[in-house]
Amino acid sequence: MGVASDRFSSLPDSVLLHILSFLPFDDVVRTTLLCKQWRPLWSFSTSLNFIHRPKDFISLKKFASFVDKSLINLHCNNSSISKLHLDFPFKRCFSSDVTVWVLFAITHKVKELNLILSSDAEDLYKLPKRLFSNPFIEKVNWVGCKFDKVEVFRWDSLRELRIGSIEFCDDMVRKVVFGSPCLELLELDNCWGFKRLDLVGGKVSKLVVNGYNGEAVKKNSMLLDFEVVEIEAPCVKVLELKGCFRRMNNIQLKNVMSCVSVKLDFQFTKDEERVNYVDMLMGMIGSLRHVKDVMLGTWCIEVMSSWPMNILPFSMSSYECLTLHTPIQERYLPGIVRILQSSSNLRTLIIHMAPPYFEFEACFIPIVYDVYSVGGRCQLSMLSKNCGLHLKKIRICCFEGMRSGQEVLFLRDLLLVCANLEEMVIEWRSGHQNSSIRDASDEFVAESLLMVQKRSRNAVILFNN
Repeated sequence: MGVASDRFSSLPDSVLLHILSFLPFDDVVRTTLLCKQWRPLWSFSTSLNFIHRPKDFISLKKFASFVDKSLINLHCNNSSISKLHLDFPFKRCFSSDVTVWVLFAITHKVKELNLILSSDAEDLYKLPKRLFSNPFIEKVNWVGCKFDKVEVFRWDSLRELRIGSIEFCDDMVRKVVFGSPCLELLELDNCWGFKRLDLVGGKVSKLVVNGYNGEAVKKNSMLLDFEVVEIEAPCVKVLELKGCFRRMNNIQLKNVMSCVSVKLDFQFTKDEERVNYVDMLMGMIGSLRHVKDVMLGTWCIEVMSSWPMNILPFSMSSYECLTLHTPIQERYLPGIVRILQSSSNLRTLIIHMAPPYFEFEACFIPIVYDVYSVGGRCQLSMLSKNCGLHLKKIRICCFEGMRSGQEVLFLRDLLLVCANLEEMVIEWRSGHQNSSIRDASDEFVAESLLMVQKRSRNAVILFNN
């Protein structure tokens, strides 16, 4: 029997280096033990990923020493570095080490610099001022860092800016927009300190706000008032508001007429009267009434349950593709129905039954009611005959069988009213282990839906695993 060929070693060095770019750098160094061909490759790596998880001081000290030695060797080899990624539990005593690594990135004209420094609020890393005048950097992702008295930003090539767990005040927003003429993506992850995201004059086409850490504002300034955030983004085409907004009670959207895709999957933590949330959400939907591709999360759907029916149709008639991130349960059904009845031009409906809203090990045995039970009252149907008149495709994601007893009833309702429906796809949640219950539930759901597949004569019902 001949010796099996080593397919990896037969690949050109350029391909091998591309493969190594996805590995943590300590694993890249270990590849020198494989064979002679692999020994020099690590020194030509252009993408450096330094990742460390243990938090004890001794292991962190060894990690810092390893990064130092690696960068010195790469500097001596005159390697061309395009990406530097640092991800470890940061402590203040390592500030000088991180600064040296950042200056290495600046000296080598690194295009992508990621600093994922998990730390306490008191141990945030202070970014060096030289970093704010860098004409070569194109992508950054900074978590657990802080800006300190920055007068001017000069990021001539920056296209993507992601920052997390950072105080980002209004003045800083304006300086970043003016100093980054090529900036296309701005993502704020659990940041705080801003009351107005003014993107006027910039080219930002995608804005992502993932949560707002208002508790940090309270600790730093002892403010008791809840924040109102205003977003003005004339060039933004994709807008995503998601996550938990702490100590905030209002979001106002202005000048967002360029938006073509919107994701509203956020929630507030303060229990104000529902009417306040209704007014806020009504204003947001009104500002986005021209958008055709919309995603709504569970919290927004629940708020919409108390929304006046005579107002909804004027705000949602432009929707052509609608994604609902929600389970089919009594708590959310009124909001789901009102949204569908108000989306008169809807072509595609996606319902993502999010796993976080379910009990993972709950019973999967089908329990189907003949009538809806909402608010203690029974109803034969919740969708009007004119609902879904233009609907062509329905997709149910992360399906896990019968939970509330109303899933099949709702799907049957959709089939009855959507006369022009062409396809209904039901996708089981990936990783589902009980195949016998899944198969039985598939058969049960299929039989239940086929019984009412009269109006939607052209509809095809598919089950995907």
